[in-house]
Amino acid sequence: MDLCLVACGEFFPASTSIKWISNLLGCFWFFPLAMAMFLDPERETEGLDLLVALDFMQAGVFCVAAYLYFFYIPRSSATGTLGHSIWTPYFFAYVFLAGAFWLRSALTHSPLARSLFRGLAIFLVCSDVADVLYRYGPFHGLRSGSWFDLVWNVNLAVPLVLAAAWQQPAVQDFSAEGAKHDKKIYTEIFYLFFPLLILVMSLRIATERLSLAAAVIFLSFACSSARLLLTQHRLVKAQDALRWEATRDGLTGLWNRKAVLEILERELPRSERHGIPVGVIMADVDHFKAINDSCGHAVGDRALQIIASEIAAVVRPYDSVGRYGGEEFLVVAPDCGPHATWELAERIRAHIAKCNIDDAGASLKVSLSLGYAAGSSSADIERLLHEADTALYQAKNAGRNRVEPGLGESAKSVLSQAAR
Repeated sequence: MDLCLVACGEFFPASTSIKWISNLLGCFWFFPLAMAMFLDPERETEGLDLLVALDFMQAGVFCVAAYLYFFYIPRSSATGTLGHSIWTPYFFAYVFLAGAFWLRSALTHSPLARSLFRGLAIFLVCSDVADVLYRYGPFHGLRSGSWFDLVWNVNLAVPLVLAAAWQQPAVQDFSAEGAKHDKKIYTEIFYLFFPLLILVMSLRIATERLSLAAAVIFLSFACSSARLLLTQHRLVKAQDALRWEATRDGLTGLWNRKAVLEILERELPRSERHGIPVGVIMADVDHFKAINDSCGHAVGDRALQIIASEIAAVVRPYDSVGRYGGEEFLVVAPDCGPHATWELAERIRAHIAKCNIDDAGASLKVSLSLGYAAGSSSADIERLLHEADTALYQAKNAGRNRVEPGLGESAKSVLSQAAR
């Protein structure tokens, strides 16, 4: 881009804006390059990361502030060439970044990242030497088109060669050893350097051009605010994802065993306070082992997913369905006495009996055996689970595809009410 602007300056020599932009990019082109020092080449995802884009925008604002601070303001208040006090910090920045890249290459565990960062360090050292020779050495005063331009252009081609030769690893390492290479929190401090330095330089700029200082601070604040909002948004999404993984079953999307038991533990004290029972239903897929053996585990997993979604569709919105283990499901039904729990279990059984699982064009019938119990005491959780589980195995022993009450329930009264 800088070369293009220089070419435009040759055709439009009177354009001061193009000259300013060309000087800006020519003097501070290496500052955005410093962002690469905090990237992890083996961990970055494909595509443009918005956080990286915002960081580069902040680096661009820093370059503008640095140009105003080191070159524009001193030049507007002085005549002649810029002195050593102006160029010394500029060359020091070269040395500092080169040393930082070399240290980064020494600390990294990846051979690929080590070669990349070491190459960038060597490139910055060569660039610094070239600029020092041009400003203070025997090449001082050379005009554009001299042979020294060829040396500088070859130096500029080094990062292009590094980028062209770079090969992203095909397989990322997510092992325990690879986890040690994750970026540490201290790398986030780097992103505070640019806004802090911009604020410091803007104090000097404001003494000469208040409007320019205000514009620079506003742009820096906009980039920092956008980065903060984006980071907060990603943090909320990560927390939601972690919460989902901690409470949901990975195959069916239902509550996992721990989560559904916690729901039952919360519902029982509430039902005890209000005097309203809670129903518990245990359901098990009939002949599931035969499905896995004859049709394969993929069909078995698909069957579990369909059964889980169908159970969730039948129950009430405030009921909770969880995968209790294997092919076994647990339903927590608040405000359900024995009879209401039986009706819900029977509705689930009848609905699943109508479902078909496609297996290579063939239709596979599935059914459930269910056991249920009801209680209203916070001390009943173990009893309810035991009674519902015992009733489930009674349903299996009685021929499967049926609903059986728990031992503590009056089976005859429930069945007689159902018969009416």
